[in-house]
Parts: sequence; C-alpha cells; structure tokens
Amino acid sequence: MSLGATIAREVRAGTDVEVLTVFGYGPDSPAKAGPWDTRCGYKTEGEACAGRREEDRNACRILGARTQWFDFGAEPYQRNGTPQEICAAITAALAGADGALIPGFPLWHPDHAELAQLLLGARLPCRIGLYAEQPYLFYERKTIAPAMRAAAIEPALGQVLEWTRQQADRTERRLKMRAVRCYRTQLRGLGLARLGLYRMLWHEASQGGEAIAWLKQPG
Repeated sequence: MSLGATIAREVRAGTDVEVLTVFGYGPDSPAKAGPWDTRCGYKTEGEACAGRREEDRNACRILGARTQWFDFGAEPYQRNGTPQEICAAITAALAGADGALIPGFPLWHPDHAELAQLLLGARLPCRIGLYAEQPYLFYERKTIAPAMRAAAIEPALGQVLEWTRQQADRTERRLKMRAVRCYRTQLRGLGLARLGLYRMLWHEASQGGEAIAWLKQPG
C-alpha cells in the first residue's frame, strides 16, 4: 500500500526487490484472533497468519517482488522474540542488500513505531530510507504539513529529512492497484473498499507519488 508503484518500477528496471514482513504472526498459533483479525473474519492468530501471508504473496507476485515473513507476533499477540532477536533476524536478511526502506511516517500503528525505533538505532548493513505509510498518510491529508513533518523521528536522527515523491507511470499505478486489491480481508476495515482505494491512489498521484526520505550517511 505504501510502496507498490516504487516496487513495480524497480522490478521493471531489473532490481531484485524483497518485501520483509517482520511481525508476520505465529503460523501455528492457536491464540484467539485479536479484535482487528476478528473483524477481518479470522478465528485464530494462525488462521490470520495463513490468510494474510497468502494475500501478501499474491500482491508481491503481481509486482514481481519476493517475500519473506518472520514469525514474530504482531500487536496484540505475543511477540515471540526480544528486540535483539528481531534486529538480528532483520540484519541477517539484509546481508548483501544495497538499501532498505522502513516505516517512517506517520507511525500511527504501535508495531510500525516500535520497528522504526529499533532499526534506526541498529547498525544495519545497507543504506536506509524511510517511507510514508499508506493508508495512514492519506488519513492525515487534511492536517499534514506539505513537507511532511517527521514527528519524533527527526530529533532522534539528528538530521532534517528530505522527503521526495516517486513519480509513477500508468502501468506502475495500475500494478499497485491490482496488488493492493489482493488484501481483501483488510480493505474494508481500512476504509479502502470500493471508492476508498481509488481516492487514496488519486490523492497520492496528485501529490506526486509515493514518499521516501533517504537518511544521510555518516561523514
């Protein structure tokens, strides 16, 4: 939802793109589904894991990206890993990568905020950028400043973020729409069923495309 057009463009250019889902749920967990997953029609964490990974697999297939899921639990489930273990797993997955994009704004979801804080404090083996999260960025369209204020992240980084919009052509925008539609269990709860998705993508395109801010390298 946040980077579909950018992923499609990079894949078309020959880049090997892998989408990492850090809090991918416990695939064998019998824990009762949390409030969100219950609304989406799932009964247990394990059932939600299987369903959401299949949606993710289908979406990434459309874009041409590879997928990798970790079995760390998302909120409200048990995490099944310490911050050190989570960071170690991500660091290992990024070995050999040229760059990685992590959640950066507006970080409404507690999992996204926790992940961003963890990774920004780690020594990751590649260039790091932040991406503006959809649909949360779309929700803030009436209150957000044009330069996209960085909330609590900018002071912690010690640098001013320069957000740039990634222009996409018609093919990339269409691929993104097809990919996002794969998340059928999520769209209604996110307000993106029917016209909601069209409005989000239209607004994103009218602003210049998906938003990314690459961190300045030390030195």
